[in-house]
Amino acid sequence: MMRRVKRYILRLVCIMMLAVVATSCEGIDISFGNGNGNGNGNDDNNTQVDDISLTRCWHLVSFCDAPADVDIHINFAKNGTFTIYQRSKVLTYTIFTGTYTADVDNSLLSGTYDSGTKWTTDYIYTVDTEAQTLTLESVNNPDEVAVYEPSEVPTSATSSTKSASASDIKPL
Repeated sequence: MMRRVKRYILRLVCIMMLAVVATSCEGIDISFGNGNGNGNGNDDNNTQVDDISLTRCWHLVSFCDAPADVDIHINFAKNGTFTIYQRSKVLTYTIFTGTYTADVDNSLLSGTYDSGTKWTTDYIYTVDTEAQTLTLESVNNPDEVAVYEPSEVPTSATSSTKSASASDIKPL
């Protein structure tokens, strides 16, 4: 169980790191409903995500009902790109970037890293605007549930990063 939790958390961290690098969270109003994507209003990609409650920076706070033991920040931009900053047991964050789709009708979130590798699973997502949380539940393993809260990416994440390599564990 612990190995599975660590693997899932590492995947989530990677995705979050990618989302942050591709679209900086700096200057984004993280209140619910702003939907700015990358914070400058100039989303270059023609793909638009309809669920603006999803498009912001998120920080992993728990995984499988336990406090997160890795530091993951993810930004879902309105243009359909994500950046993830992931850090576990080291001082440097690893960055993962790619694209995602959010099927609003089915609350289904899926994605692909820039390397072409798909996420290991799709996720049922729920954005609770009252509690200000994003919950991701693995479609393949419903016991794997991650909870995120809105947050800006810390300066330490943007200043101490390395690009993801093929050997890095991907968070999603």
